[in-house]
Amino acid sequence: MRYLRAHPGEYGVRAADLSDLVVASSSTSRHNGVTHVNLAQRYKDLEVFGAIATVSVARDGSVVFVGDSLVSGLAEKASGDASVDAVEAVEAAADALDLADPKGPKVMSRSGGAAQRTVVSGAGISDQPIPAKLGWQPTDKGLRLAWQLVIDDSSDVHLWNAAVDAETGKLLNADDWTDQDSPEDLASTLGRREPQAAAAATGTIDTTRVSPPNPAVDGSTYTVFEFPKGDPNDGPRSMVTNPADGTASPYGWHDTDGKPGAEYTTTRGNNAHAYTDRDANNQVDPDSAADGGSSLSFNFPADLNEHPQTYAQAAVVNQFYWCNMVHDIAYRYGFDEASGNFQVNNYGRGGAGGDDVMCEAHDGSGQNNANFSTPAVDGGRPRMQMFLWPGNQFGLPNAVTIDGGSAAGTYEAEYARFTPAPTSAGFAGQVVLVNDGVGATGDGCTTYSLPSGAIAVVDRTSSCNFHTQVVNAEKAGAAAVVVVNNVAGAPAVMSGSMSPAVGIPAVMVSQADGNTIKAGLPASGKVQRNLARPAMRDASFRSETIFHEYGHGISNRLTGGPTVNCLTGDEQMGEGWSDFLAIVSLLNPAIDDPENARGYGQYPLFQDSRVGGGIRPRPYSRNMEIQPFTYDSIKTGGWLDGTSLAAPHGIGHGWAAMLYDMTWDLVDRHGFNPNIYDPWNTGGNNLALQLVIDGLKIQGCGPGFVTGRNAIIAADAALTGGENACTIWGSFARRGLGYSAVQGTTNRNDNSEAYDTHPACRGDFVGRSAQPELNTVVAGDAVPMKFKLAANRGLDILASGSPYSRLVDCDTLKTVNPDGSITPRPLPVAAKNPGGSHMSANANGQYNYPWKTDEAWAGTCREFVLTLDNGFRHRAYFKFIAG
Repeated sequence: MRYLRAHPGEYGVRAADLSDLVVASSSTSRHNGVTHVNLAQRYKDLEVFGAIATVSVARDGSVVFVGDSLVSGLAEKASGDASVDAVEAVEAAADALDLADPKGPKVMSRSGGAAQRTVVSGAGISDQPIPAKLGWQPTDKGLRLAWQLVIDDSSDVHLWNAAVDAETGKLLNADDWTDQDSPEDLASTLGRREPQAAAAATGTIDTTRVSPPNPAVDGSTYTVFEFPKGDPNDGPRSMVTNPADGTASPYGWHDTDGKPGAEYTTTRGNNAHAYTDRDANNQVDPDSAADGGSSLSFNFPADLNEHPQTYAQAAVVNQFYWCNMVHDIAYRYGFDEASGNFQVNNYGRGGAGGDDVMCEAHDGSGQNNANFSTPAVDGGRPRMQMFLWPGNQFGLPNAVTIDGGSAAGTYEAEYARFTPAPTSAGFAGQVVLVNDGVGATGDGCTTYSLPSGAIAVVDRTSSCNFHTQVVNAEKAGAAAVVVVNNVAGAPAVMSGSMSPAVGIPAVMVSQADGNTIKAGLPASGKVQRNLARPAMRDASFRSETIFHEYGHGISNRLTGGPTVNCLTGDEQMGEGWSDFLAIVSLLNPAIDDPENARGYGQYPLFQDSRVGGGIRPRPYSRNMEIQPFTYDSIKTGGWLDGTSLAAPHGIGHGWAAMLYDMTWDLVDRHGFNPNIYDPWNTGGNNLALQLVIDGLKIQGCGPGFVTGRNAIIAADAALTGGENACTIWGSFARRGLGYSAVQGTTNRNDNSEAYDTHPACRGDFVGRSAQPELNTVVAGDAVPMKFKLAANRGLDILASGSPYSRLVDCDTLKTVNPDGSITPRPLPVAAKNPGGSHMSANANGQYNYPWKTDEAWAGTCREFVLTLDNGFRHRAYFKFIAG
C-alpha cells in the first residue's frame, strides 16, 4: 500500500483514490520467494468492482511488478442510491439476461455493513443460491452504486456475474464466468469433411513414461490415455499405477480427510469428482462415478469404434485421471492452496477448501464443445463440462434399416443422450408401430403391449417426454425405439432423465423417413450405429481439452488473486493461456516440430494427427507461413483476407502463438525435458511453464498483450535475474509485440505493433549505419554483415531461424504490406550465403556473415536481423537499388 500511495501518478490515479485500499488476498510463491499482494480499491467503504492492484514484492522487499485496474477520480464520478433491494436486483438481472421469471425469490440470509451482503434463493433461475452485495460499478459515465450478483444459470451453461444499478434496476454489466467456444465460431470448422480413418486410434508413438518423483502409493490403477498422450491419435490406452504426486496430493486422489486410506472407491476425491451428467441437470447421473472397488482398480473397457455411451465408465476414469494430473502438475508450478487452487481439503496449507472440480463427462447441455465455470472466490466449486462430438459432417450417427417391403433401405438417425447407444452389431427385431389406444395412439405416452424384442416406432409429441416414451417401450418388451420427428427437417438429439435409467437404445428419424417407414410396415429391421461413418468422438478422451478447460480455472484464479475474476477487455488472452498450458505440458518432440504445424483439437474433428489444422484459425508454428499472427492481427479486419479474429478464441490463439514461439526458443537454449515434474531449471519447456504461471500471478486485472508480455519478463527477472530476457523479448518482437509496441486500452483497435527488441538486447553491425539509418546497397550483391563479440565463441551461436531479412516501408521502417493489409505481414526470409561461403570469426571475436541479397529487391527496403542463441539481436536497415 505504501508503494502505491507513494506513486499514484504512475498508475493513472490520484492520492485520494488510494485512501481506502484493503488487502483482498496475498500469497507467496515458494520457488522464487515473491509475495503477490492483491489490493482492492474502495470508496465510502464499498468495493469498486474490478478495481484491483496486484503488487508483487521480492524477498528483499523490492517491488517486482505492479499490475492494476484502478479507477481514478472516485469522488467526482460516484452516484446512485440503493432504492432497489437484492431480490428486485435478481428479478431485474433475470429479465435483462433473458432468463425465466424467478419463482418466488426470497432472502436466505443478510448481513450488516455498507455492502448489505445478501443471499437470495435460486428461484428456478440459478442452480445455486444467488449471492448479492452492494458496490460501485465503473461505467462510461462514472461509478454507479450497484448490486453485484452471481447467477448459476439453470437453463444454460452460463455462470453470470451481473451488476444491476441499485437505483434504476438497469443491468450495467454482465460477465460470463463460463469459458467455452461459441457454436458460431466452430460452425465452419465442423463443416469440414475429413478423411475417415480406418480406426479411431493410431499406433503407439514414442513417448517417455513420466512418473511423479514421490508418488502417493495407494495401489490405485487406471486404464487411461497416459501422460503425455493428448488423445487417442497419440496411441492406445495403458494401465497406470500410483500416478498421484505425493507433493500435490499427499494421500492420493481418493482422499479427503488428510489421513492414510481412501474415503472414496469411486472417481471422487480431494481434487476432482468425475461422473456423467447426460441429462444436463448439473447433478451426478446415478451410478455414473466409476467404482474401482477397495483395490482402487479403475480399468474399464472401451471400443472407440462404438459410440461413447458404450464406454461411459472408461471415459469418466480418463477424465478423473486427467483432472487430477492437471491439478498435480499445476501445483508443482505454483497453483497451490494459498494461490486459490481446487481442493476439498487444503491440508492446512492455506487458502479455502471445499472447491474440488466437478468433472462432468458426456454433459447433455450441448455438443461439439467443452467449458469451464470458475467462481471468483476461493472455496467456490468450479465445473468442467465435456461434450460429445457427433461428427455429423459424415452423416447422422445412427441408422435404421428396414429389411423388406416398400420401405426397404437404411435411414439415418439421431441419438438419445439418456439411453444406451446403438452398437455396430445393432438391435434387430420386428418393426412395430405403437398403438397405446389413447388420444394420438402412436405417441406411446400410455402403456401398451408389443411382441417381445420388437423395435417400437413412436411419434414425437408434446403430450409426454422422450423418457416416458422409452420407458413405456421397454416395459412393453421392446429391444429399441425409433422416434419419428413431428416437424419437417432433420431429426433432433433427444434428451431425457437419467432416473430411472432405461436399458434400451432410442434414435430419431426425420418426419419424411418416419412416414416412409410406417407406410412400409409390417417389416423386420435393425437399429444400429451408422456403419457408413466413424463412431462419435468423446471429449473426455482428450487430455488436451481437459488441460485447456482446467487452464481457465488457473488463469482466472491467479490473475488478480483468488477473490475476483478479472480477465476483461477485448485483448482477452484466456484462451491463449489455456492452449499454451495444454500444448506445452503435452509437448513430445517425437511428434512436435516447432517449424511445422501443431494444431489444437484434431481428434474431435476426426483428423488423425496433432499436426492437422484443428479448430483454431491457424495451427501453431514458429514458421510464420503456417502461423502468420502478429500483434495487429487482433484489429477488426486485421486477420487473413480482411476478416476479423473472433473474441476471445481467435484473439487468444494469437497470444498462444507467441507463447508457443517463446517456449521453443527457450527449449533451443535450455533443452527439452520430458519430465514435467522436474524443476523449472531443468528444461526450456519447464521454464516456459513456470514463467507463464508466475506471469499470471504478477500481471494484475484486465491485462492486454503488452501487460502480459511485461509480466512474463518481470517473472524471469525475479526467477533468474533476467537471464532469459533477451530471448523472451526476441520471441515477442518477432510477432510485433516488441519494445515499442503500444497496448492502448484493452480495446482491440487501439494497439500498435512494433518489431524491435529491448535496447539492452540489441546491437549494430560493424561498418553499417546504426539503426534506424538506411544502408544503400545494390540488389543482388553479397553484403558482409560483421558484428563483434567479447570473444570467439565458435560458430554455433545463432538462434533458430537466424539470420533473416524482412520487407519494411522505406519511409517509416515499419513492417507493413504495400497494399495496406495486415495479415500476413511481410514474412521473414531466411538469409543465404553466396557460393560456398559461410559465417566466419577471427580470434578477437569479430564475426562476418556474408549475406546474398536478391536482385528482385531493387526499389524496396528490408531489415536484416541476426539473433544470437542468448536472444541478443543485431539489426540493420537496407535500401536496395538496381545495379
